[in-house]
Amino acid sequence: MVDASQRIRDLREITIVIDTWDDVFSDFDPRPLSDRTLSEDFISELKKRYRETRKGDFIVKLYAPFSLKDERSENMVAQRLKKHFRHRFLQRQKDIVRIRAKGVIFVVSGICFLTFLMLITYFKVFSQLAIEMLSIIFMPLGWFGIWEGFSKIVDTSPAFIQEEVLFNKLSRAAYRFEYVQENK
Repeated sequence: MVDASQRIRDLREITIVIDTWDDVFSDFDPRPLSDRTLSEDFISELKKRYRETRKGDFIVKLYAPFSLKDERSENMVAQRLKKHFRHRFLQRQKDIVRIRAKGVIFVVSGICFLTFLMLITYFKVFSQLAIEMLSIIFMPLGWFGIWEGFSKIVDTSPAFIQEEVLFNKLSRAAYRFEYVQENK
């Protein structure tokens, strides 16, 4: 069991300064904060900060002007961020499963092509010329299917897997708000 002091050491802090809620949400979206889409700039900044400190769990601290202080808005923003990253995490998981399923289809297709070629050669279903011509097509198709399929299954895009881990961590991260006095 991990003790509390180790857990605290494993926490990483990502800090971002915002001036308005438009820094978190898209300023092109006229809907209320509870419905607005997240800003791509904000998401890319979180990704960049994540790459700097990958290990452990995260606390995302948002430093904002004191004029934005509102507990209801804070809760809504934190919930929206968690919900957004949870959705992206689940989507990335589906993408990885889809890629691996496609890999299985490739492997099975490759095995079918090679098996078909073996059977028509063994039982001499066609003339020797027809078998040779079919082998020109089916042999490369079979081996390509097998190797490409295994590649998709075993070596799923590292970028997809890294994003899956990132979105999972950001969906479980604690979001804290710190307010600073505005200099006038």
